[in-house]
Amino acid sequence: MQMRHDMLTHGVNIVAAQHGEKKMGLAVAWATQVATDRILVCVGKQSATRDLILESKAFGLSVLRADQLEVARRFGTKSSRDEDKFEGIAHHTAKTGSPLLDDCGAAFDCAVEAVHDQGEGKLIVGRIVSAEFKGTKYEPLIYREEEY
Repeated sequence: MQMRHDMLTHGVNIVAAQHGEKKMGLAVAWATQVATDRILVCVGKQSATRDLILESKAFGLSVLRADQLEVARRFGTKSSRDEDKFEGIAHHTAKTGSPLLDDCGAAFDCAVEAVHDQGEGKLIVGRIVSAEFKGTKYEPLIYREEEY
């Protein structure tokens, strides 16, 4: 059976990294907590952000709310090689140097702990250095392939 992308429910997150003057990010639906202090993200080989994560040895994960579809589209439909996706988006630099969105449901600053090859992607495990909770409760943005 061929697995469709919409068969499982995934929240949408912005994964970002900064190294030197370069700052990049992308929208991902494949991110999950794998321990109380660990987050796993899967980033494809075509991603410029993935290379920056590996160079910086850190990443920020900003969890999008249901009302942030346009932010997801901005980070999910264009390449960081071609434009600064952070232009006009309020963000700050976390302890590891990674960018985190100011306006989101929650944000996690992570230090890369392990990297595993998985097909055309890399599974990147990050140890949570710090966490920011932006409110008491929020509805997460759910990934639907037809929207990106």
